[in-house]
Amino acid sequence: MNKSSASGNSGESGRKQPNVLFIMADQMRWDVLSCAGHPICRTPVLDGMAARGVRFANFYTAAPTCTPARYSIFSGRHVHVHGGWSNGWPTQDGEVFLPSILKHYGYATAIAGKLHFAPREEAFGFDDFRSFRAEGPTPERGYDAYMTRKYGAYTRDRIEEGTGGKGVGRFADPPEDYDTSWITRQSIEALAGLAESGKPWFLFASYHDPHSPFVEPEPYFSMYDRESIPLREIPPEIRRLRRDARGTQERAHVIDDPEVVQAVTAVYYASTTHVDHDIGILLSALEERGLADNTIVLFLSDHGDMMGDRGRMNKQVMYEGAAHVPLVMQVPETIHPALTPGRVVDEIAGQVDILPTVLELCGLPVPAGVQGQSLAPLCAGNAAGWPNEAFAAVRAAPFVRQEAYMVGKKRMVRTPEYKLIDYGADFRMRWELFNMADDPAEVHNLADDPAYRSVLRALAARLDAWQDEEPPPVSVPGMPTPSYAYVPAERRAAMRAAWEANMRRSAARRWPQASSKTQ
Repeated sequence: MNKSSASGNSGESGRKQPNVLFIMADQMRWDVLSCAGHPICRTPVLDGMAARGVRFANFYTAAPTCTPARYSIFSGRHVHVHGGWSNGWPTQDGEVFLPSILKHYGYATAIAGKLHFAPREEAFGFDDFRSFRAEGPTPERGYDAYMTRKYGAYTRDRIEEGTGGKGVGRFADPPEDYDTSWITRQSIEALAGLAESGKPWFLFASYHDPHSPFVEPEPYFSMYDRESIPLREIPPEIRRLRRDARGTQERAHVIDDPEVVQAVTAVYYASTTHVDHDIGILLSALEERGLADNTIVLFLSDHGDMMGDRGRMNKQVMYEGAAHVPLVMQVPETIHPALTPGRVVDEIAGQVDILPTVLELCGLPVPAGVQGQSLAPLCAGNAAGWPNEAFAAVRAAPFVRQEAYMVGKKRMVRTPEYKLIDYGADFRMRWELFNMADDPAEVHNLADDPAYRSVLRALAARLDAWQDEEPPPVSVPGMPTPSYAYVPAERRAAMRAAWEANMRRSAARRWPQASSKTQ
């Protein structure tokens, strides 16, 4: 790479290096986009992005849990490699993330919204940190602090009774103080500072919605009529699973009341439409500043939500509702002239592919240790050599028991035709195998069918081979080691104690009668 590219001023072609606007939603399923065919939920802004850019129809999370997935997105490495298995828990020592790499190459960086990394006081490569909750080196600039100054407390969790602990409610304060609106305002303020920096920039606009609790201000709260949401069939075994659930985590993952599913789904759609609307405000700000022609825009989610599929809620499972996520990329012709607007990519890809994609489109080298591959060729219709598979893994933090059905250890491989889920040798059900071409709803488990024994063995071997891949940490020549890359043992012990205390508080708040069972 030539000197000008390394300094962040221009690429090898002499053009100005592109900016990156990275927009993330939290817990958004792949199928709620109206451009993906959803019959009820409306997402006109993301539909427009897809029409101008590329939509990936088969994009998968690296882990159906917030923090592990985000670590994989920002590191380009799978969960069993970076080691950040749980919310509130750091990666193994030595891991570095995309904002730090871009900053090393001369980019100005900013975040507005949710990061969800640990240790939470670190900046993780962001120059300007405006957090959703009390994260980062400047928590006084976060949403928690804003609401506390204005109202004396964080008020988002005011919810209705009678929704089975699922948290449905109308936001009690003015709409402009809802976190989606606040994150949009902060993103636009951060954008102004980045534009004035004289550097190429990376802005991470990270929304909390449509994550639970299912709370919205008007007019969004009443936007989708609950009665218009089709009732879901509750499988017979769900009532037994809920009755026998071991602790609050398992109970939060099953739902046996179709009317509650209707209620949460209506607000989930409303939250999705609200985020979509505010993305439109952010994109308009980009246009007004004359930045759109040199800015790569990516939209994705960290994971999905089962939303009543199979009688389940939440995440931490490998079924489509939780594991299959949206990805829309809008790349100006000056940056990637071969991109065909409106293309839908059907090849299978995953979150570890995001980091190498951003680096390649920015004209920067992809360092050794990155496990993903750039999606840029797929954007241009070139699938030659693409592996066409995605992997995911999930388990609780290393010090938490693993045997729980909904939150235990799992692995997944997805190919064009099949999905194999591995629950581990010690679990009461080892495998689930689905023919995704014939059974996209994942109804018929083929794992015990002799006709599919060879398929199962081949996919299990592929999972094992993937699990054995453990490249050393990413090393960027000349880049100083970030402070977050090494967490002392005493700091890890303190984080574990805080994690356990938070789990106890959460259990007592959500399920007082079951808090004694919390794992």
